[in-house]
Amino acid sequence: MTSGVAVGTPDPSLRAVVLRYEGFTSRGAPVTFRETAATFVPVIIDLDAGWTVSHRDDAPLRLRSFVAGLTAAPVLVGHGGSAHCLQIDLTPLGARRILGLPLCELANRSVPIEAVLGPAGAMLVQRIGETPRWQDRFALVDAMLMRRLSDAPDTDRGVAWSLARITASGGRAAIGPLAAELGWSHRRLISRYRDAVGLPPKTVARIVRFERAAERLRGGAELSAAAAECGYFDQAHLCREVRDLAGVTPAELRVNSVQDPAS
Repeated sequence: MTSGVAVGTPDPSLRAVVLRYEGFTSRGAPVTFRETAATFVPVIIDLDAGWTVSHRDDAPLRLRSFVAGLTAAPVLVGHGGSAHCLQIDLTPLGARRILGLPLCELANRSVPIEAVLGPAGAMLVQRIGETPRWQDRFALVDAMLMRRLSDAPDTDRGVAWSLARITASGGRAAIGPLAAELGWSHRRLISRYRDAVGLPPKTVARIVRFERAAERLRGGAELSAAAAECGYFDQAHLCREVRDLAGVTPAELRVNSVQDPAS
């Protein structure tokens, strides 16, 4: 099996919108990866034969280039032995501006890129496929994102403020006091989050806390220490959350990457 990864650095003006660019090539046996719940919105530009994507309780989808919203469960993504793609990881608030639709329409779903970006999505795939060098491909993505931001709606400031508080606290910030500080009802906060992020704030906080715990486990922390430091009731609580959000045990999460070959 042969594989290669190319990493791109987004333009500094896109810092609040895009987290990373990554080019990926693989040739060999068919592979299925388990993608854990995460706080970013991936856009996959497929340059090969496409992907099989399976969300929990849904029938597998066969997709070429696609966009996936935030999910509160692991997702299985596989290829038939040959893969060549460019992945754009957007922040949720950046995705709301770039994609131009309420992110609740993408939550726990993966959809063809044309269903979100229309002809512009198909054109982007074509142009990237016609461009041989990864750095030139990343530059094309920079240009596309900056064009779409030029007339995109502003970020919801209340959601941005509260999301920053949730993230800074490692997912431990209480949702009720955040709504109170904004002068919003709990129902209004949930509605704003569904539009701007895709999932309710309590679910987002749960995923942020899981990401922090996963980072600690992969860094060598003991299960008990990770549970205490990240605000879980006990080790059993952390184990349940890892199983729900990653589909594996903490021990398996500790030794594998975010993209885990599914057993």
